[in-house]
Amino acid sequence: MKRIFKLLIILVISMSIAACSSLRQKLGEPVAKYNDIRATLVTTQGDINFYLYPEAAPLTVANFINLAKRGYYDNTKIHRAIENFVVQSGDPTGTGTGSPGYFIPDENVEWLDFFQQGMLAMANAGPGTGGSQYFITLYPAEWLNGRHTIFGEYVSDPDFNKIKKLELGDVIKTITFSGDVDLFLSLHKDQIDQWNAILDKEYPNLKKYPIKPISDYGDEAKAYQEELKSIYTRHDEEKTDTEWPIPRFIRAVEKTIKGDSDQE
Repeated sequence: MKRIFKLLIILVISMSIAACSSLRQKLGEPVAKYNDIRATLVTTQGDINFYLYPEAAPLTVANFINLAKRGYYDNTKIHRAIENFVVQSGDPTGTGTGSPGYFIPDENVEWLDFFQQGMLAMANAGPGTGGSQYFITLYPAEWLNGRHTIFGEYVSDPDFNKIKKLELGDVIKTITFSGDVDLFLSLHKDQIDQWNAILDKEYPNLKKYPIKPISDYGDEAKAYQEELKSIYTRHDEEKTDTEWPIPRFIRAVEKTIKGDSDQE
């Protein structure tokens, strides 16, 4: 029995080393500097942390951050909760029918899927009808693949334990962010300005959150854009027969490389 256990440990270590090597080749060195953007949902069940994926769903992430910065998501309720499936929020009316007054396009990549729990994704009423409502999966839901844009996932097990406690009526008090959020928003200033023009008509009492022109960031903007192009394969780029490791494992290896650790 002990021998089998040792063999299993050796196998796991070997796979981890191979994954680290593969990840370094895929991502290049250094590992993501600018695109390590995270969101914290401050809820009645506690703070819940998520990795965001601007490299996979840039418009979805820009829309999510802009709405949060403007206070659109403040004090929104969990208006849908299905056991062992999803919890959903992002509607100021709390009815499940509210929207920001515009649609955003779907953004799907091959390396993000619903084969694991705790994925943060956009709700919609069909292709290209995302707006502000989002959901978090409580269990693998592979039938959602290709139908909903995934733009984040939970950071640690304590975060997922809080997600599982969310119920109808629980409140998302506010959403905060870490990382180069303002620089990222500047990359999408023109689109965000269009969204804000609609938001100002639909929700005139929202906070103002001006977006700087990208030119204000000089060479840093170029470095950011180069990093966006270098990490992770986009859905519309050349496909390979290589099966992507699940995002949670990618992030775990990335944190090891960076010497990072989850903050509870």
